[in-house]
Amino acid sequence: MDYHLPLFIAMLLVFISYVSYIWIKYGAQKSISASYYVLPEKLRFLFTFFCWGFAVPAIMLGVEITPLMFFAGAGILVVGAAPKIAMKEEYKVHMIAAISGIVFSQLAIFLGFQLLWLNIVSIVLSAIIPFVFKKTYFWWIELVAFSAICYALGTTI
Repeated sequence: MDYHLPLFIAMLLVFISYVSYIWIKYGAQKSISASYYVLPEKLRFLFTFFCWGFAVPAIMLGVEITPLMFFAGAGILVVGAAPKIAMKEEYKVHMIAAISGIVFSQLAIFLGFQLLWLNIVSIVLSAIIPFVFKKTYFWWIELVAFSAICYALGTTI
């Protein structure tokens, strides 16, 4: 059986479920990472599950197209492993991983998936979003980045 479609569906379900739950229950946050702190302590594992549940399928699907998706997914995995952004040292690891995940995913989208238009749309939206969503702009920029990964991987299914 081909594993591509089930992995893609699982990745989408994890992404949509987590973001929807946070948005409906707590509203848009300063960032997706900040959602870790709005969750009750006993549910904070959901943030790590979200990161890993998205990144592992993304890596498995994406490395068939470009090895850059390994590095993008690895960044997201580390973000999930270092969720406590209120702690100085963990914040540094978290931010390096988050930025790496975004940069490598955009490089993968351009060089591996050859979707330059998607890079352009992501960049333009990311430039406009801070003017529209003043307090939650990272949340929306991250949603653009995750959505771009989903779209790119979806083109291979």
